[in-house]
Amino acid sequence: MNNHNVDEFLSSLKTFLKNHFAQYKIEFLIRTPKSLKANIHLDEKFFIAARYNARNGRMDFALIQDDKRIFGYDNLKEWHYHPYKNPSVHIPCDKPSTDKILFEIKKIYETTK
Repeated sequence: MNNHNVDEFLSSLKTFLKNHFAQYKIEFLIRTPKSLKANIHLDEKFFIAARYNARNGRMDFALIQDDKRIFGYDNLKEWHYHPYKNPSVHIPCDKPSTDKILFEIKKIYETTK
């Protein structure tokens, strides 16, 4: 997704959300042509922190419960994920698709809420 812009990233994100979450509200913290910081509120206790930087291809997704990260993926230095129940750990992985990340977040959200 390095060559994508924020609008393309956001469009694919919204498509997934519309298809897989009954309700959500996107709060934009920063939105420029090259970067996006958004919180996708799923309910009063959970949100997805989504970050994207088109300049360097950096992506960061975290499922937040009660203001604490409980799961996430990002590519700071290299792709890795932060496992559910132990999110301070970094486990290297191959580059996941955005849909794969969001499906995993959805599964954890649905079993935790």
